[in-house]
Amino acid sequence: MHKYTLGLFSNMYPPGLPKNPGEVILTDTTRGIFVKRMVDDLVRNDVLVKMAVKRSGSLTGYPPFLWQSLCLARDRDLDIMQAEYIPHSSLVPALFGRKNCPLVLKFHGDDARIFPFKNSFCMSLTRTMIRKSDHILTASDDIRTILISLGAIPEKISALHSGVDTTFFSPLPREVVRQKMGLSPDAMVFLFIGRLHAWKGLNEIVSVAERCPWATFVFIGPGTIPPHTENCRFVGSLQPESVRDWYNAADCLLLPTYTDAVPTSVMEAFSCGIPAIVTNIGGCPEIVEDKKNGLIIPVRDVPALYDAVIWMRDHPDERRNMGKSARVTVKERYDHTKMVEMLIGIHQDLICGR
Repeated sequence: MHKYTLGLFSNMYPPGLPKNPGEVILTDTTRGIFVKRMVDDLVRNDVLVKMAVKRSGSLTGYPPFLWQSLCLARDRDLDIMQAEYIPHSSLVPALFGRKNCPLVLKFHGDDARIFPFKNSFCMSLTRTMIRKSDHILTASDDIRTILISLGAIPEKISALHSGVDTTFFSPLPREVVRQKMGLSPDAMVFLFIGRLHAWKGLNEIVSVAERCPWATFVFIGPGTIPPHTENCRFVGSLQPESVRDWYNAADCLLLPTYTDAVPTSVMEAFSCGIPAIVTNIGGCPEIVEDKKNGLIIPVRDVPALYDAVIWMRDHPDERRNMGKSARVTVKERYDHTKMVEMLIGIHQDLICGR
């Protein structure tokens, strides 16, 4: 017997992963991976999830996605609906969903921080979606504050990340992992995980790598590879098992992003026991405490990023202690089992109150 039935709408959802560990993923299968992880957690907790999702990165995927969304929005078996990435996924359930079926919206980042401010139409559309919703979820307190300024009712909006699997992403023997990756035990390794895009601070990292020939800079993720020095290693997108190995092989994660919620890569790195260097933007300061589990620097500041990299090199004991504190941070605040329990509680309150 299921707790309840959820109708999930998402314009981003992974098409699937290769079966062989270590196999490079040539397409961007990480699109919407947070949504899939949430679905997996809900299913494990006896929630029946019916989905209308767009698995392709192409615009041609929208017509079938919108048709699936329309059919799902009218499904009489649904107890509650949830749309991920606003407004692209929320238009159909907000406008055509059943009146007695509560609608939850989940804002992930740029859909709150950038999209509404593009022009007056985008602002009006976002505000309409907010008014049509029964509850709003955000990936960080920073996004929650933005949406309240746009008209969201504070009592009807919760900052709730999908969290991280702290059992899967856990510390592994560093020497063993490094040998597997072909890395020297004494190498200094800085890791970047995410889309290869300027907004992620990619150019700043490449600039610092040029000044640090003594270190190895590893980049995991899809996108266009920029001109770089020999100490930069681009490995493409990988399966979670291989990503976990890279976290454990690295000394520090780099994410000098221009815009982000609470970054999943930082949570995963922390869960594996390595610190991070992040920018003072979005939800990054919500998880990273400067000099406790990582370092916080200004946005677009190459000298500050360089100084932080040097600090990590010159303070190995403090760096390792930061890694230990980082894992405690994630286990206490971002473990996915705690996050899904909170999500189910929000769903059930809405269902009971309809």
